[in-house]
Formats: sequence, structure tokens, C-alpha cells
Amino acid sequence: MDKKHKIKIYTLGCKVNQYDSGWLGAQLHDCGFEIAKSNADLAIINTCAVTKAAIRKDRQMISKAKKENPEAKIVVIGCWPKTYVVDKNDLSVDQVLNSRNPSNVIKEIKKMLGVGDFKKSCSQNVLVANDRARYFIKIQDGCEQFCSYCIIPFARGPIKSRDAQEIIEEIKLAIKKGYQEFVLTGIHLGLYGKDLGSTNLVKLLQKIVQIEGLGRVRLSSVEITEVSDDLIKLIAHNKKICKHLHVPLQSGCDKILKLMNRPYDTKFFRERVKKIRKTMPEIALTTDVIVGFPGEDEKDFNTTFEFIKKINFSRLHIFPFSAHEKTKAYSLPDKVDEQLKKSGVEKLRELSSKLEIKYRCSFKGKIVDVLIEKKIGDKYRGKTEHYLDIEFSKDQVLSKKQAKLKIGEIVQVKL
Repeated sequence: MDKKHKIKIYTLGCKVNQYDSGWLGAQLHDCGFEIAKSNADLAIINTCAVTKAAIRKDRQMISKAKKENPEAKIVVIGCWPKTYVVDKNDLSVDQVLNSRNPSNVIKEIKKMLGVGDFKKSCSQNVLVANDRARYFIKIQDGCEQFCSYCIIPFARGPIKSRDAQEIIEEIKLAIKKGYQEFVLTGIHLGLYGKDLGSTNLVKLLQKIVQIEGLGRVRLSSVEITEVSDDLIKLIAHNKKICKHLHVPLQSGCDKILKLMNRPYDTKFFRERVKKIRKTMPEIALTTDVIVGFPGEDEKDFNTTFEFIKKINFSRLHIFPFSAHEKTKAYSLPDKVDEQLKKSGVEKLRELSSKLEIKYRCSFKGKIVDVLIEKKIGDKYRGKTEHYLDIEFSKDQVLSKKQAKLKIGEIVQVKL
């Protein structure tokens, strides 16, 4: 490659998308390209399509990329073109790629920049530096659940798990670079290994916790149906696995869960949570909730509200329902008024705030391990293994009294 072409990658959406962009950037750098912050020869926009609002942000990001890199060729990739027919002429971009194979994306980029055919094989041992404090590592892609509201199976395709040894080697490489916390991410994390046959999430975790130098590992999100007795036991008895589970609920009303095509009812959800808390009373349980799903009336919403209170989550992620043309929910009757959605979201946000304060207070006076995320003035901010955001001074640190505190390290703090 005679000229070192400059490439800038813009990313929207989830942690999996961010990992994909980081992986793509690492591979392109490995191939001889410069990953630039400005004045790029080619700009890549890795899009999200989870909601209509996300697609609007995609369009805004494309416009931003054009303004920041006026001479650059513009390439659109990601979930938007994988889900819908996206016309490059409509967007006034140079190329739209809908391939799920990253190697094909690299091949097209090299072709666009006139640097010859893609012959170099992609190295698997690349470090995807996607966060200063913690290392997010994608262990699988794809989903086959087809919840009636969700576009992701259309965008991401069937389940595809990474080789366990490949994951282990990437974690070892990141440990050498100083990372102490690792977050396992995926589209349907709990079904890791389903396509491989010889492994699963529990077996992978058992290998990860044995890695020398590992600080701790966190699961990003797991369906309640995949929180097995073996997984509960492993988390409970291993200090290196964070006592935090994000288990998407979506609704606390059986009528709505059935319309959503969720693979459980409230009784099953409640019983699994009971089992989790019996083994780990202090565990943090966070969740996702959709407000205003078609057919949800005031009684259904109140049922969900009361169910959430009884489960006693430590934090809620709340989303107003957004319809996608390709999903079954798009054609469901009894659409919910936007103002009612907004009102429901606000009520659940208030509840979430109360639940979080209550959970936080249960740790008052206790000693916790905190991953340092940033320093602001003479204060530090970070997260506990229970996913609590903590602000503290150096005087509160029980370990490393004399040493300089670093972003990304885990320290003991008295709350």
C-alpha cells in the first residue's frame, strides 16, 4: 500500500455494535490503514435500527460524517442496511454494505480506495480497545427468539458463537494491556455455544475465571430462561464473577408477554428470581421494560408496575414501544396513545429512581470493590460489582493508600 489511507468509523447503537466497529478498526489498522479522528479519505457509519429514532440518528450521523470529512467517500454498514433496503442514492453516499461478514466489508473498502484485492487473512488476535476502564468482548452474535416487537433477529441473523479459545486469547491480550474488568456481550448471550454443541455460557465462564491476572467478569444481559441453576451456582461461588444480572422483563403482565412472544410468564420469572436471591441475597437485578405495547391498557400497565415493585429490581431501563414494519407487533390492533406512553415511562422512571436509592442504601458502611472509570477534580467515579455508580475520594480507598490511582483498576472502597 503506497499511500496510508485514513479511515474514520462512526458508531451508533449497542455494545455489540461498538465492539464490531472496534474489531473492524483493528483489522483495518492491521491491514495498513490509519484510523483517523478527522480529515478521513473514507468514513464508515456503523448504523443501528432498533427503533425509528435510531434510524433518524443514523441519518444525522451520515450528515455529520459528510461535514467533518468533506472529501471522504462515505460507506454505510450495520443493522440498518441489514434490515431494510437502503438506497445509497437516497442518502447520497458512495456505498451501502449489508454483509454480515466483516471480511467482505474490508474487501469492499480496499476496492473503493483502489488498493487492490483483499488477500490478507483477518488476524483473530486483535485488541478491540472500546472503553478506557473496562473491556467489552463479544462472544456471540445473532438471535432466533423473534419477539413480536424486535427487529434484531432480522438484522443479526441466526446465533453464531465465537470459539472459546479465541475469546480466552483476546482476554489474555487485554489483561496484558492493563484491563481488569471484562464484560461479556452478545445479542443472545445466554445461548452462547448453542450452535457449537460442545460448550455453553457456564463452561466458557469456568474457563475465563481461571485466566491469570483477571480482575472480574460481568455478563451484559441474560434472558431469565437461560439463568440456569448451574449459572446461579457458578456466579454465587466465584468472586471473579460480578454479582449483577441484567434480565430483560419487558412486561409484568402475562397478557402482554404472550403478545410479545416472550418465552416465559410472570410466574416463571418470579420463581427464577426467588431462586437467584435465595443463593445471592445482595445480587443486583436490573431489567428492560417496554411501555405502550399494542393492547396494553391501564390495568395491564398497573399490573406491570406492581410486579416490578415486588421483584424489587435495583434499576430499570425503560423504553416506549416503537413499531417496526417487519415485526408482527407492527400490525397488532389497539395501538397506545403517545401521551399515555410518555406518562407510563415517567411513572416507571420515578419508580426506578426509588428502587435504585433503596438498593444503594443497603450498601451503606460496607466495603466494596470499585472499578475506577474517571477522575473529576479530586474525586473518583466508578462502578461496584453490583453495578452501582460510586463517587469517592482517595481517603475512602482501603487498598493502595500511597500509590497513584489509575483508570481501569479495581480498588476497595468503604461507603
